[in-house]
Amino acid sequence: MPKTIKTTTAKEFYDSVDAICHAGLKSTLNRETHVYDLQIMDKSQINTYEYYPTEDLTSTAICLIGITRAQIAPESLDLDIQQTLESLYDLSKKRHYAGGFGLIVWANAVCNGLDIETLQFRCGVSLDNISKHCASLTTMEVSWLASGLAHELKRSGNDKTRALLDVAVDELINVRFQKEHGAVSHTSDKSGGHDVRRWIANFADQVYTIQALAFTAIVTKNDQAQQVSDAIAAKMVELQGDKGQWWWHYDAKRGGVPQPYSVYSVHQHGMAPMALRALESAGGTAHENAIVMSRSWLDDNELGVKMVDPDQPTIWRSIEYNEGKLSDITRKTRSLLGLAGDQSRSPAPALKMNFETRPYEWAWCIYAGAIERKIDPTLHIV
Repeated sequence: MPKTIKTTTAKEFYDSVDAICHAGLKSTLNRETHVYDLQIMDKSQINTYEYYPTEDLTSTAICLIGITRAQIAPESLDLDIQQTLESLYDLSKKRHYAGGFGLIVWANAVCNGLDIETLQFRCGVSLDNISKHCASLTTMEVSWLASGLAHELKRSGNDKTRALLDVAVDELINVRFQKEHGAVSHTSDKSGGHDVRRWIANFADQVYTIQALAFTAIVTKNDQAQQVSDAIAAKMVELQGDKGQWWWHYDAKRGGVPQPYSVYSVHQHGMAPMALRALESAGGTAHENAIVMSRSWLDDNELGVKMVDPDQPTIWRSIEYNEGKLSDITRKTRSLLGLAGDQSRSPAPALKMNFETRPYEWAWCIYAGAIERKIDPTLHIV
């Protein structure tokens, strides 16, 4: 684990990026569709659907989660929360992305929207056979669902919601978590279309599981959920880079990091801090040094660039491999076949900056900032 470096305090950091995040959230809300379907790509604004067909759904849900957690006045962003919720429900039916439903459940709960039964009907998603549903999802998506159901349980106290949550959590603990290596897999053996990627999980799989199990531990007093969350976090922190990087791919079958890059800004300022704070709130290990290092990467990274750009203004997406197509294919193939080994301590390869920002970047940033500044969580768990 790397040593702590001098950096701004959490409050100073989030205070410094608030205006950037607010401006981004205001500029990427589409006034015609009422959802977050605009983004920055190569320093220009485009519609997310052009490159990422389900990004409008996931970013809109995450933006609602972040905005409500930070208690930003919706009118200051030209946002009508009820109107955007309704548009999100409609988008669910249009996109047919079952994996994103957990984020909708989460956003709906913290916005005090529809009851869980009506929500399923309104979105065209059924949780009647939740075991089969969870088995078909990636681990990130199961974690989104568990987090959503945990927030719905906090809001309603509904026994049916508790039963649904228990199934999702059981999938995470007893199917996805690989105790030997302290990591979760990307999918289960029943996740159609993901067989090749089953054991090569990404950072999102790890971090959203840490968070979901911590939420569950807080709401249901599930000790096992807290313990597994703690174990995954411990391994993730053990593998953290010497500049605070959170690596991208983890081998849940063999251990280690087969593909370190890309390293994403949102993981550094948003997702890792918010998940580790959730774990701490659940009675788990505090990882203060890892969180400090995580944020410091935005200013002190492999390329010596500032990821926070006040001139655009935005937080740029990532630092990624700078290589040709053949090298890209070779690297990914070696990773999938388990031939790459652990690259977490290997010298940095040729890298470049990715000049892209999606709306959820700003949303998770203000969410993490609200936790650090101890803003009243209201309907949120942490």
